[in-house]
Amino acid sequence: MTLEIRPLAEPLGAHVYGWEPGVPLDDEERASLVRALRRYSVLVLRGHRTPSDTELVSFAAGFGELIKGSEWFRDAGDLPEILPVTNAVGEDGIPLGTGGSGSLEWHADYSYSSRPAKESFLEALELPDDPPRTYFCSQYTALESLPADLADRLRGLRAYHSITEYVDPNDPRAKPEMRRLTSDFDAKRRRDEAAGIERPEIPEAEHPVVMRHPESGRELVYVSKGITRHILGMPREESNALLKELHQHATREEGVYAHAWEVGDLVMFDALGTMHRRDAWRSGGRRSMRQLSTLC
Repeated sequence: MTLEIRPLAEPLGAHVYGWEPGVPLDDEERASLVRALRRYSVLVLRGHRTPSDTELVSFAAGFGELIKGSEWFRDAGDLPEILPVTNAVGEDGIPLGTGGSGSLEWHADYSYSSRPAKESFLEALELPDDPPRTYFCSQYTALESLPADLADRLRGLRAYHSITEYVDPNDPRAKPEMRRLTSDFDAKRRRDEAAGIERPEIPEAEHPVVMRHPESGRELVYVSKGITRHILGMPREESNALLKELHQHATREEGVYAHAWEVGDLVMFDALGTMHRRDAWRSGGRRSMRQLSTLC
């Protein structure tokens, strides 16, 4: 196949045309995508037919071992590497996937895992009339543009990552706007328990505030407003102030790419070196996505 990569006139991102689902990438094709990902951080594969679940898993697995995240969120199907991200609800009233129709705060995929995501893949199968945009920012640029003394200070710190407050209705940290997500997850838990299905618990993890990409070696800031709870060994007020400062610095408007989705888009992005967030939308519209991630 012939892959055409067209950089966007945005802080991040490039369009990729010519991918043929079901046709294995050769070494040069895969290498060209990796080079583009290192350069642009976000790749929008567009103009191809919709891949089957098996084809999508095969494509993503070419870049690394896949996370079976759908097991953590109790949405596992025949291929647990695919996490359904949807606001659709089954006949029993239980959501058919994860995410709902509310906004999602800035985050890095699976940062609450001891082996977080390296690359992520998000594909639009169905979109509402008013599809929400997904926004991306660079954590490499965030570090490189910090004052040198602050960057040096961060290199000696570690942070705690958790999404417990999103999925545990009994967690005292849960916020009012999280009630729908916690209620959905609790319904799935009760369904699985009634069926005798055991699922692994969602993990929590600690990571350095400054990490290196395992392949490129490039440094990045690895904290997010959505998942990083606090910086270890630091008083809570000081930790909150520093995390707020880093968040505001990383998400400055001039450094953000807003992706306007089209049905069929497959967005492949550097899950370590970027953060992303999502708008809310009118709940009457249905949005269905497939999500996959590789492990660091």
